[in-house]
Amino acid sequence: MNDNIKVGHWEADGGLINLPIGYIPDYLKVVEVGVTNPNMYEWFRLQEQDEASNSQEGNILTGSTGVVTQSADDGGIVAFNAGSESPTVTTWTEAVATAATARTATAAGTYVKPSVGNAQDRGSIFECVTAGTGGSTEPTWPSADGEQVTDNSVVWEKVNVSKQRAGYQGVIVSATIQTDGREYYYLALQAAQAVDHGDVDGWSSGTDPNA
Repeated sequence: MNDNIKVGHWEADGGLINLPIGYIPDYLKVVEVGVTNPNMYEWFRLQEQDEASNSQEGNILTGSTGVVTQSADDGGIVAFNAGSESPTVTTWTEAVATAATARTATAAGTYVKPSVGNAQDRGSIFECVTAGTGGSTEPTWPSADGEQVTDNSVVWEKVNVSKQRAGYQGVIVSATIQTDGREYYYLALQAAQAVDHGDVDGWSSGTDPNA
């Protein structure tokens, strides 16, 4: 494995996001910007793998107080690998729309794609953000990510999840540590080595005997 470093940015929409890093980082730092006393978030892959419940999803440095706390379960950052968690995308029909589940803070909504012959790009994917009863006529799908369309009482939003379906790797960032419309920047590191030194009790001269 080679060392990988990636920096990036997103603007929050009020829901969780699957951050398309391209690999599962060993360390992730997220910085909130554009506000007074911004928060900062840190997450280690080993933290997710080794720690107990309620201490696996990273740490929060609250800017207004300077206090560091641990993220609760479903309230922080977790690894994502599409090899085991690829979303199901169904072709739109009135029945599918009626049965659609809306997106929540901790779970994705129903994904659909336009029907065969629809004018919209066949690679486009839409997520249900408001559940309801689908109309008898397929809606006119928007073309830009983040745009929404009402399908009778169902609301769909165009999303970019194609990478998830083709080997997407990265992290899921919970909605509970994001504010709608706020800017976030991140640093993601994947190291050539991730070492668990275990309990150092008994090391001679403080040196890992297995190193």
